[in-house]
Amino acid sequence: MKLVVTVDVEEDQWGITPPSHATVNNVYRLPILQRLFGEFGIVPTYLLTYPVVRDARAAAILRGLLDAGECEIGAHCHPWTTPPHGESLTTFNSMLSNLPPALQFEKLRCLHEAIEETFDMAPIAFRSGRWGFDARVAKQIARLGYRVDTSVTPYTSWTKESGPDFSHVSPCLYTFPQEPFSEPGSRGALAEVPVSIGYLHGDFRACANMAQRLRLEPFRRFKLGGLLSRLHVLRKVWLSPEMETPSRMLQLVRQMKRQGYGVLNLVFHSSALMGGCGPFVRTSAEEQLFLERLRTFLHRVTGEAVTCASLSRVIELPAASGAFPAVAEMSRAG
Repeated sequence: MKLVVTVDVEEDQWGITPPSHATVNNVYRLPILQRLFGEFGIVPTYLLTYPVVRDARAAAILRGLLDAGECEIGAHCHPWTTPPHGESLTTFNSMLSNLPPALQFEKLRCLHEAIEETFDMAPIAFRSGRWGFDARVAKQIARLGYRVDTSVTPYTSWTKESGPDFSHVSPCLYTFPQEPFSEPGSRGALAEVPVSIGYLHGDFRACANMAQRLRLEPFRRFKLGGLLSRLHVLRKVWLSPEMETPSRMLQLVRQMKRQGYGVLNLVFHSSALMGGCGPFVRTSAEEQLFLERLRTFLHRVTGEAVTCASLSRVIELPAASGAFPAVAEMSRAG
């Protein structure tokens, strides 16, 4: 079983804020995080927003890590901070998947070219801000040469936030083999490495189907879904130290292993390195707690026959080409 780490490296401001207000002070703390990764031989993928790429100090830190072979760099598109800026700052427009195709592509191209210019390399990994991804975004990033996306959040719907619905998508790896992405079976097909999200008890798909039913009447009025989650009978867990304890994350790893998943994708935001930048880490004391949760999990997971791999390495593994099914599930989500 392989573990990849993907980090959204983004501005200090949580939520939809004007691009002129963007600062990236949290990114200056990346060396602290990198030292922790070094303890475990982890080569993370840092997914960068436009303000991060254009900040000289942040870019210098990341360039140093990249040149030393200590990280990979990809793109993380926040539409509200990525030029061109023509749309209104609304919840709907904060989802890249909702933007008109021409504007969508121009924002992606602008971020892509900024990364190329700053780091002298073409990024191949991508994540949409606020998880605003669908088949149309997949086509756009494939046009720019991306080889892997990591925007899908299994068993999770963002429809209340005007975003996509991934309620029926599992955490297994996928490819988009049909045109216009590539010829079927091509090694250059766009891969999807979803966030690792699942349930602590039972088959993931069965649990997801039950959770869906409980959101319908008459079950919804009795709030049975929330009750079963609190009782851990139907507890959904993200592989993220921002939201979960090391013990629950380890339970998820074991469940995924039992159910035959071969890749774990651990995710969080760079803003967790600086208290007050987001909802998960609010104080300086919580900064240390976050790092300790991460360290504890990484220490424990290495005892579970889990080895670390970079995101680019995972999609190149010989087993990977046969492990990605067609994306019927993704088509429903998109």
